[in-house]
Amino acid sequence: MQFARAVGDLDPAFEDVGRLASTGPDALVAPPTFLMAADHFDPTYSRRPRPGVAWLGSRQAGEQKSGFHMEQHFTFHRPVRAGDVLTADSRPGATWERSGRRVGTMTFSESLTDYRDSDDVLVATARWVSALVERNPDAEAPSPVSADSIVAEEDSAAIDLAVGSAWSVVLSEGLTRAQIVMYAGASGDFHPLHSDDVYARLHGHPGVFAHGMLTMGMTGTAITDRFGHASVLSFGGRIILQVWPGDTLTARVEITGLRDGEGGGTVAELAIVTRNQHGAQVFSGVATVQVD
Repeated sequence: MQFARAVGDLDPAFEDVGRLASTGPDALVAPPTFLMAADHFDPTYSRRPRPGVAWLGSRQAGEQKSGFHMEQHFTFHRPVRAGDVLTADSRPGATWERSGRRVGTMTFSESLTDYRDSDDVLVATARWVSALVERNPDAEAPSPVSADSIVAEEDSAAIDLAVGSAWSVVLSEGLTRAQIVMYAGASGDFHPLHSDDVYARLHGHPGVFAHGMLTMGMTGTAITDRFGHASVLSFGGRIILQVWPGDTLTARVEITGLRDGEGGGTVAELAIVTRNQHGAQVFSGVATVQVD
């Protein structure tokens, strides 16, 4: 319930106490990025302050290199439901490097996590991609997009299930610092870039900004509002730009393909782009959903 509130998921089922307490196939299905909240259960999780352990917030910027969460992907073998007891097993994935003019050398690394239920059945797999950059880029003012280039979409309820169909959803109208705090509490991610203005400014930013996973979590509602939570088979994408307090975000979803599902029925392939009020892309992703 707290996680759904933090990402702006307004499905009334998350307020239904009886549904929250139920277990089994008909139990409440979690939002597609909810597995990030597993970090609450890691006793040594570095992005959460711990008594007796020095906290990195408000420190002077000492090291030149800085790390960023660049991509996140989820594959669901079945829905994650209320009542599930899941065990997370993480392992390193691939690493690679790339050079850029603004940030110097970027070192990418993957972390793969399998989530299994109490019967040791694989429920979901998550892939986290982070980048360690040689230097932080200077902040750039977003380039405005002309109104003529922004296409108005129909309401999602009126969209036919056909390749090329698209709709837009307003995710936030003036993102508040309070929602960023809500997401930190719901996910367990208290990284000071999202909660400590002093730390953020010392590291070259004008202040705190939203978690990339808050942007992705809000984007996910554009999918679940249309197809439901239990239908999501995969959801992933790239975190492109920071989202700041006061930003207005709009997601555009397009059906890019339809195919037969492995277990029958039809699977829709989706492309999702979230933009801020200037028209700049802040998130770009893909998803697959079971539609019948």
